[in-house]
Amino acid sequence: MNQDTKVSRDQRNASGLRSNSRRQLLQLAGWSGLGLASPVLLAGCTHASTPNYEAAMQEAQTAAQEVLRLGSATALGFALVSTERTVWAQSYGYADLQTRQMPTANTMFSIGSSSKMLATVAVMQLVEQGLLRLDAPLVDYLPRFRMLDARYTDITVRMLLNHSSGFPGTNYRNVFTNKPASGYAEQVLAGLAQQRLKAAPGYMSVYCNDGFTLLELLIAAVTGQRYADYVQAAILDPLGMKHSAYTRAPFADGSYAKVYRSGVAQPQEFSGAQASGGLYTTPTDLATFARVFLNDGALGATRILGAASLQAMAVDQTLGTFNPVKSVAWSYGLGWDTVRESGLQAVGIQGWSKGGDTDFYGAEMIVAPNEGLAVVVMGTQGAGFNHSALAQRVLLRALAENDRIPAYPAALAGLASPVQLAPAGVIEATEGVYANSASIVQFRKDADGSLATLRLGPDGFSPGISALRYRSDGWFTSDTAPLISCKSVTESGRQYLAQRGPTGALHYLDAQAYAQRVQAAATPLSAAWRQRLGSTWLRVNESPDSHVDQILGTLRFSLVAIPELPGLVIAWQSGDTPSPIVLDPSTSDTTARMMLVIPGMNGRDLNDLDIVNQGDEEWLRWGDALHRPQATVPLLSAGATTVVPIGAQAYAEWRAVQTGAAPVQVAIAGASAWRLYDADFQALSSGAANGQTSLPAGSGLAYLLIFGPANTSASVTLS
Repeated sequence: MNQDTKVSRDQRNASGLRSNSRRQLLQLAGWSGLGLASPVLLAGCTHASTPNYEAAMQEAQTAAQEVLRLGSATALGFALVSTERTVWAQSYGYADLQTRQMPTANTMFSIGSSSKMLATVAVMQLVEQGLLRLDAPLVDYLPRFRMLDARYTDITVRMLLNHSSGFPGTNYRNVFTNKPASGYAEQVLAGLAQQRLKAAPGYMSVYCNDGFTLLELLIAAVTGQRYADYVQAAILDPLGMKHSAYTRAPFADGSYAKVYRSGVAQPQEFSGAQASGGLYTTPTDLATFARVFLNDGALGATRILGAASLQAMAVDQTLGTFNPVKSVAWSYGLGWDTVRESGLQAVGIQGWSKGGDTDFYGAEMIVAPNEGLAVVVMGTQGAGFNHSALAQRVLLRALAENDRIPAYPAALAGLASPVQLAPAGVIEATEGVYANSASIVQFRKDADGSLATLRLGPDGFSPGISALRYRSDGWFTSDTAPLISCKSVTESGRQYLAQRGPTGALHYLDAQAYAQRVQAAATPLSAAWRQRLGSTWLRVNESPDSHVDQILGTLRFSLVAIPELPGLVIAWQSGDTPSPIVLDPSTSDTTARMMLVIPGMNGRDLNDLDIVNQGDEEWLRWGDALHRPQATVPLLSAGATTVVPIGAQAYAEWRAVQTGAAPVQVAIAGASAWRLYDADFQALSSGAANGQTSLPAGSGLAYLLIFGPANTSASVTLS
């Protein structure tokens, strides 16, 4: 509700700026408190017959001020393009807080998953050249591709582009690192060889990064060029995108917007997933790429793609697939997140959009092909900013400015539909436990006949939204959150929790399949699984340059059971925001199966959990990540030097350190890197190669993570 009020206020303020002259606008854009750079007004802007979209520029500035004031980002870039030109581009904040350097037209940001659009265009180019067929099996071009599930041979090239391959989702191991790293795509290929499909190929579209990562290997196989080299020659160079690059080497200081955590500059973020999310670019460069979609695949005399290929990319790929709740926001095209962009569709305009996030950055590109307009937004992630909402706001303001829509749309009023007596059995049928890839919720009937939600946490279910009442529109809604509604939907023998609410610029509602109803298993947990309950495992096969513990908090996995779901296990990915994943172990003592079938975004990144014997210990594999038991981590001897061998697999070694009445000095020698965590696995210190650190007296148990090359050793001295 507060958010609705805030947006309404912002819209009024933005409307009040529309009468400002260009001179006033430039003064506002240089507002010193937030480091707001003056807009770059590009070629052609002075033609009186062509709109300059000053109101859209003002909207971008208003949005930037909000985000920067909240600390949600430290640097932002916007660009608005028409069919003929880049109308304007402007940047805000600071690319470097220490030097107070403001971002310029040439400051690079990572655009995360928006990089998928270049991968898609690359594939479509090869289709036009006859080197690929969209509906040919992937194994025809990449015979090395294997999975444990025999259905993998049915996966086609198209399914990689429309998220319908059935892959578990994302291989997060080593995906983001602090140094350049090669071989991530090969790692994904090897990881998939140990995994199973979560759905038959083509059955449903659920967001999947690994499919796009495999495009790197596919393109290399048919062209003989490395993926980044192909994109450079076929897309970036022809379009003159001179300030766009993949992270194959460190960028020069000052060429990219730095990211800060608690005021401290972070190392440059490198992404191993080039096709899925590895491009750094600028607002002006990405705006140039966006113009290709406004001009039937060409930019002036330079043709990047045929018009028919562009239209094929814009076909809704979710039509005819399993999709119990049609989400406008996730109406996947080829590459596109949606070819029915929600904020534009709400005002009768066709739109295509693609967003992207990394740990450090966020970006959005929205194209309105019939209106000849597109907008790009990118920025650093602090607390996180809603790049989709920002892009919608700017483009909607531009559409109102050139009279393509009657007016900038107002935010929805917070008014729920009237309460109505629920049909017999509806409330009882809605009660139960529902799960998605990040949360487990329970619906219970209260004494007054309303529904209440509870969310599973480490200590069990705790109250969420209460007083959800059945309404005349068939949804359950609370008076305290009148724009957020839910209801139960049954499709193909499975029951889903549909959720509806405002998104983006908050002038429309969208629905999605939020979670799947989960029932108790037909058989009780076996003795083998009962013995594992309450245990925790620690990750061992992450690169020392990876910051997966920062982005996912998945150094640990714990297994528990809950009374509400007998016979099932819950795998907790521990971290700042613990994520419970429900798994079915009823068919095997060594594999707990992923069991959710949810299209869109809420069924993404699921894996089977496999128990792997490592000597006398049971290790745990989740996707491509391997974990050892925490309970068997050796305790280092006080006042002694301990040699820590690194085995042939180069798995990282864990050691425990116990403090007592006196501080403990820890000296590490011979390691390639190390990290020290407290008992709750919060990072205390870290270093490369040799190093020293200390623990205060009485700080309890700490855990030391040691990295090194295969068949070497490190030493740790406690004093």
